[in-house]
Amino acid sequence: MFHRFYPAEMAESSYSIDYEELYRQGYRGLIYDIDNTLVEHGADANSEVIELFRRLNKIGFRICLLSNNQAPRVRRFYRGVNIPGVHLHYIFDAHKPSRKSYRKAMRIMRTNKRNTVFIGDQIFTDIYGANRAGIRSMLVKPINKNEEIQIVLKRRLERIIMHFYKKEKLERMKHGNIVLIGFDGCGKYEIGKLLAERCNMDFLDTNETLAEKLGKDPSEIMKEHGEDYFREAEYELVCHLGRKAKRMVISAGGGIPTSVINQKKLRQMGEVIYLKAKAETILPALRADSSRPFFYSNNREDEIMRLIGERNFAYQVTCHKVVNVDDHSVSENAAEIQRIMG
Repeated sequence: MFHRFYPAEMAESSYSIDYEELYRQGYRGLIYDIDNTLVEHGADANSEVIELFRRLNKIGFRICLLSNNQAPRVRRFYRGVNIPGVHLHYIFDAHKPSRKSYRKAMRIMRTNKRNTVFIGDQIFTDIYGANRAGIRSMLVKPINKNEEIQIVLKRRLERIIMHFYKKEKLERMKHGNIVLIGFDGCGKYEIGKLLAERCNMDFLDTNETLAEKLGKDPSEIMKEHGEDYFREAEYELVCHLGRKAKRMVISAGGGIPTSVINQKKLRQMGEVIYLKAKAETILPALRADSSRPFFYSNNREDEIMRLIGERNFAYQVTCHKVVNVDDHSVSENAAEIQRIMG
């Protein structure tokens, strides 16, 4: 319910982050909120900010300030750091959590979703907006606890979000699994097997496991017994994996996250990665494959297009992170998952 507001990770402050490690992982763009993220609310840039930005430029990062404040405030801060040795951009009146400003920042920096990190101190604007834009989000503690009344009220709600975030994170750490979700044909099986090999983990495909258990391919099960029977078998398997799976890469059947109960169980099971693919990527992979559990109608491509639209939301609300697999090889996508997992 709350996970769209969850940060990808947390840090004590903007100044304690291991930026060298982020760069090693392939990140090249950093987007920052200003107030209570870099300085106290309304404060000018100080020597600590200047030294941080010089260091980041030297490492190789491109930087963009992204603030909901109006132009005078943001320009005043920018002028304070726009000195030799510091190169950065800024956007004011950003209307966070609108995705538009995050995308604009990436265009300015010439970076993309895969190599950009957002750093901010507020969940409902900073983190939610970054998550909506598909950017890795990092929540830092506010520098000054004395804030405007409307922000103080938001902080109370943030505490509720963080309670569930920490509880769920402990549950995921206990199991140590990576769960891949996405539409059939997005490459979950191939990517999952390679990822498991590279991470020295076991691999499990739910469709393959159900076929072994029931003695039939998923498509045959659905033809003979109906979709409800197949979904119940999936649910039982998810419950079993939730209790037993440890340090596994799990490729989940495309329909599993459409159940709200399954969504919760998958998220508790481990880190859920949505392998997002366009129809142009999915269709060629499915045209010659009749074993998929729901593609036994005469209008397979119409069915695929309909289901892609229906399931995208379910995948988005289930996952912790999104990896866009279009135009990337199996090896590249496995490497990207390793990178975002840190």
